[in-house]
This record gives sequence, structure tokens and C-alpha cells, in this order.
Amino acid sequence: MGRKILLIVTLITAFYVTYAFITGMVSGVFKSKSSPGKDYLAQLESKSLDDVQDKIDSYQNQLLKENSKSTENTTTDTSNNQNSANADINYAKYYENTVFMGDSITESLSEFEILDSYNVISNKGDTVVKAMLNIDKLQGINPKNLVLLYGMNDVIEFDINLSGQDSNTFKEKYIELINSIKAVLPKANIYLISPLPVMANAVDTNYRLTNENLNEFRSKVNEVANVTGSTYIDLASIIAGKDYLHEQDGIHYKYDFYPLMLDHLTDYIK
Repeated sequence: MGRKILLIVTLITAFYVTYAFITGMVSGVFKSKSSPGKDYLAQLESKSLDDVQDKIDSYQNQLLKENSKSTENTTTDTSNNQNSANADINYAKYYENTVFMGDSITESLSEFEILDSYNVISNKGDTVVKAMLNIDKLQGINPKNLVLLYGMNDVIEFDINLSGQDSNTFKEKYIELINSIKAVLPKANIYLISPLPVMANAVDTNYRLTNENLNEFRSKVNEVANVTGSTYIDLASIIAGKDYLHEQDGIHYKYDFYPLMLDHLTDYIK
């Protein structure tokens, strides 16, 4: 009887010891182990909503910066390619601070819509004498640069046989014009374009319109530039022999002449 009681007590004791051991092991395992998802949730629980939103905003801003940089590089490359492919000058923009004065040849700059109308002061038949009437208008515009092209009508105007005036009178009147301009625009840069050549049939319009007469007046324009401190631009030699640039009258010029003229002027007007 005593042995049975002892055996029962031993079994009960062993059961409780084993149960306690197993329970402790299981509890320890679950306490020590955690999944990545469980850790992430625990981290989120420890952060405020503002912290989480800040993190999201930071990430989005980083993406925006990277995308913006990538777009900027692409745009720059495209722009460079376009500039390389399109070397044409925007003449209206390039000469926005320049006024062109002259006769009908100059007037075509605005008629062909190559330059804005306010950049061109000219009338058909204008001479250096008639140009004096435009000084007030010129003063109102106050340009940085002024380009003058006279001589074609002056060859007709200053005819020693008809008026008693010649190329020397033309020179005197041209100097008077430039001095009058300087009086109202003392800081303007003044450029004088040489009178342009004509074709042989120009004499059908007026017998004075010959290249021989124009050469004489051309030399006077060069002298005027030296006297007044203006810049002389020899455009005549650039287009000499290019009769295809002329209109049928042999005096005026087609559209294709003007880009050549304006391109040449960029060597002087910056």
C-alpha cells in the first residue's frame, strides 16, 4: 500500500515537472521569435502618422527631383540639337535695337516683313536731303544702332547738268545729315552702307543710273564715314555680279538679297 502511494506521488511530480518544462520552452520560443512583418508593424506602431507621412513625402520628392533632372537633360539635348540644325538668325530679334534708314531698297526690309516696321524709316525716292525730315521720328525711337543706305536716288538728284550739284554736294549734305543725327542721338552707332550696283537696264529708268556714277558716289560715302567717325560697310562688292538678286528693273532687289545683307551686317553690328 505504501509503495502504491509513493508511485502515484512520483508520477504526479514527474508530470508537473515535465509540463512546466514544456510550457516554459514554448513560451520562450514565441517570445524570442518574430517575423519581419511583425517587426515592421511594431515599428509603425511606435511612429506617429506625421512621421510616416514625412517619410512618404521625402520619398516622393526624391522621385520628383530625379525625374526633373532627367527631363532637364533631355530638354537640353533636344535644344542643342535644334540649335545645331537651325542656324538661321531671327533678324527682327537681332536688329530690334537698330533702325535702317534709306530709300525704297531699305523700305523692302519691312515690306518683305523681314524686320518690324518701326525698325525701318524710309520712303521711295528718299535722298540724304529728304532724310533730314525723319530726324524727329528717329529721335523718338532712340535706337542703339543706325544703318544708312543712300546714294541711288542721290545719283539722280545731284546731277551737275541739271541742278549744278555733284557728288561733292552729296558728300556735304550727307555729312550734314549725320551731324544732325548725332545732335539728337549722340550715343548711337552709325553705319553707312555703300550705294549698291545696278544692272545695265537701269538706265531705262534714268540715264544717270550707271555703275560708273554709283562708284563715284560710293567713294564719297566712304569719305563721309571717315569724316564723321561712322563705320563704312562695303556691301556693293559682296553682291557684285549677282544679277539674279535684282528685280526686272535692274535697280531694286528681290527677297533673297536681304538675308545676305543682314548676315553681312552681323560682322559689324553685335
